[in-house]
Amino acid sequence: MPTVPAAQLEDFATDVLTAAGLERDEAATIAQCLVRANLCGVDSHGVLRLIQYSQCLADGDVNPHPHARVVVRSGCSALIDADGGYGYRPTLMASALAVELATAHGMSVVGVRASHHFGMAATYAERIGQASLVGVVTTNTSPVMVAFGASRSVMGNNPMAFAVPRRPPRPPLIADMALSQASFGKVRLAAAEGRSIPLGWAYDSQGRPTTDAAEAVRSHLLAPMGGHKGYALSLMVDVLAGILTGSPVGGSAHGHRHPAGGSGHFVLAIRPDLFVSRETFYDELEGRLQEVAATPPAEGVSRVYLPGEIEATTRAVRQAEGVPVSEELASQLGDLASRLGVASTPWDGAG
Repeated sequence: MPTVPAAQLEDFATDVLTAAGLERDEAATIAQCLVRANLCGVDSHGVLRLIQYSQCLADGDVNPHPHARVVVRSGCSALIDADGGYGYRPTLMASALAVELATAHGMSVVGVRASHHFGMAATYAERIGQASLVGVVTTNTSPVMVAFGASRSVMGNNPMAFAVPRRPPRPPLIADMALSQASFGKVRLAAAEGRSIPLGWAYDSQGRPTTDAAEAVRSHLLAPMGGHKGYALSLMVDVLAGILTGSPVGGSAHGHRHPAGGSGHFVLAIRPDLFVSRETFYDELEGRLQEVAATPPAEGVSRVYLPGEIEATTRAVRQAEGVPVSEELASQLGDLASRLGVASTPWDGAG
């Protein structure tokens, strides 16, 4: 695949989102988060989303000029209203506020309401981990996943991200996962690139397992991760990110098409010395991670990776070599840029 320097891709994404109707500062914040996902290899939450976001803005389903603000602040908790805009800026605000409150109180909870899609959940958890705190971030989504044993989608795939600080200068331990077998963004990316998906990721409109990514996008029938376990976790996230923050849930929730904001986000931060000394926390954590990493690999496996290690390695490679953009996706983004009047695309001369 051709590769594009991350800075050029970020500038392009900013131009596209600005042309689509966002304020430039807002567009730049979103673009930075999208490209960060690409750098980590989470391409389902990268610049692919420009197509979807531009259409939603054109249809008037997302507030292009939101005024995100803190509406409740009490002790170690706070609530941010995203004012019907995308969830990037308000969840960055929530993460920063969670760090401030947890540093003072030992732990904190910050909710975001009236919001939309916020991209890669690890973006926010990592900010908390980098501040030497334990972070948990989750969000509810529109129904794209079946409940265990059901024949139609009634659950969001409600992603969750965790960050655990390690002794400096080591970066935090990161885990980020959708509660479906695979994220809907991965299915969208496969459909955009004309690829099939693995059997077990999704069902067709008749409830039959399918490898056709385009059919899975049409049916909105993703399989829950771990069967009944993924389904149960999804319902609990609806409570935390949706009901607790006063945001829509279930069939009323939508991360892209709800003018007043169709999803909520939940941010938790914990100081690692809440119950034990910070040095004890670091010592116990490193001992546990070493034990896991030293486990003999199974046949055909080169090594045992810790959560987030593959993404960190991918980020380092892509920062040095550029972000791969498939010809199919480049063509679609080029068409989008042309329709919006964006003068050039960054892969015209990419290597």
